[in-house]
Amino acid sequence: MTPLDRLLLLDTARAAAPPEPLLALVLAFVCGLGATALHRWSAHARTVAPALSAALALLPVITALVMIVIGDSLARAFSLVGALAIIRFRTPLSSPWDMSFVFLSLGVGIAAGVGRPEVGGLALLVSALATAILGVLPLTAPAAAPLTVRAELAAWQVGEEALRPTLEAHTRERSLTEARSLRYGETLVLTWRVHLAASSSAEGLVRALSALEGVERVTLVQGEAEPDPR
Repeated sequence: MTPLDRLLLLDTARAAAPPEPLLALVLAFVCGLGATALHRWSAHARTVAPALSAALALLPVITALVMIVIGDSLARAFSLVGALAIIRFRTPLSSPWDMSFVFLSLGVGIAAGVGRPEVGGLALLVSALATAILGVLPLTAPAAAPLTVRAELAAWQVGEEALRPTLEAHTRERSLTEARSLRYGETLVLTWRVHLAASSSAEGLVRALSALEGVERVTLVQGEAEPDPR
């Protein structure tokens, strides 16, 4: 028997032996904590939602549980797929960067669930190295988070063109993301995603927009604004 055949037989026997459930779940949680710490470190100044951090820590445990339950049973695999298909996710992630860490958590959970936690740990180390490299590259270095500006205007008195000079003076990048009317067309609500100019500030932008005639209210939030229920 060649060394390659022995290695294949050893790997097959190792894969056939189910991991100790408690050890696998504990190791999955440890890997999840590592993924959470790496995500928070990579976020820099951006605020990370506590729910997302908790999800990144728990996802490996849940994934490992699923892998342990499935084992080598194809029938159980199809049953779990059918059961999990009824779940609907309605909370969008703020960026593809967050989505990548969700997949990382799932991956390390799968590794722990099949009895290969060292592969999950290696993935965390490589991901940390990749994050550090991406952080220093000029094309991928994290930029300041955008601001969301919402202005309510008296539709009969002022329009978007009246606000454009003020926005150009206080921002270096901007894009109109929403325009809608309220109160049977009497109020026009405009929403932009903006990056402030180096010489401006959030307070200065709000003051400048509020001083314009016909502007009833200005709201500025960090990142994505919550949907207006009205």
